[in-house]
Amino acid sequence: MGERVTAFFDIDGTLGWTDPVAPVPSPAVADAIRRFVAAGNRAFICTGRSPLDIHPKMAALPFSGMACLAGAYVKVGDVVLRDVALPPEVLAGVDAVLAQTGSGALLESARGSVDVRGGTAGTHQPSPANVGEALRLIPGGRVHKVVLPTPAARVVVDRFSGVVGLSITGLEMGNSEVGLSKNCKRDAVRAILDYVGDAGTTYGFGDSENDLSLFEQVDVSVAMGNAVPAVKRAATLVTDTVGNDGVAKALAKLGLI
Repeated sequence: MGERVTAFFDIDGTLGWTDPVAPVPSPAVADAIRRFVAAGNRAFICTGRSPLDIHPKMAALPFSGMACLAGAYVKVGDVVLRDVALPPEVLAGVDAVLAQTGSGALLESARGSVDVRGGTAGTHQPSPANVGEALRLIPGGRVHKVVLPTPAARVVVDRFSGVVGLSITGLEMGNSEVGLSKNCKRDAVRAILDYVGDAGTTYGFGDSENDLSLFEQVDVSVAMGNAVPAVKRAATLVTDTVGNDGVAKALAKLGLI
């Protein structure tokens, strides 16, 4: 039997892509993940999504754990390794920026996600008129990151510069996510690797800017054919697109299935 290895998989644009519905893996990709794990390897989800926003068919695959919310929430089996939410003053600042700019946002937490002021597109109605109302819909009232139109996201980050360490990461459709700088896929993967011990060679699969920090932490990085240029440049290997079962093809090319 060969070396036991560990792989981390982004979801949107990597394992699947059916926006705005939660992605479902294609039969070929689902089979590839099952074969990869059946060979004695470990597979982890590594996503910006909330754990409650992962499609049941995706979550049912034999993953050993998940790094969610871009690293703010990390779980292996039943053990929670990270659960780091945005401080209340940042949420108050987000609320002020939304009122100032007329923008909407998506508040994301380990207990689910809630749109504010119609969400980033302003069309998801009915939705809470402000952050305070939205927090009452989230059990525990804790938010791990916020998705806003990019101009509004920049205002939030600039407002807290030198006060709270915030990061901004570009997403699709003119939006960006704002979270704590210490919450990123790199640190989430590091927490998992420290916990599991002997991980063997590590692999990371992704397509977006927030996967660059994942790539920093693994031995072999795989960019999807649909990845943004910066992710492709940073990758060890560029595979086919998500629509053409790029994950399955890469696992086969790497000799992992």
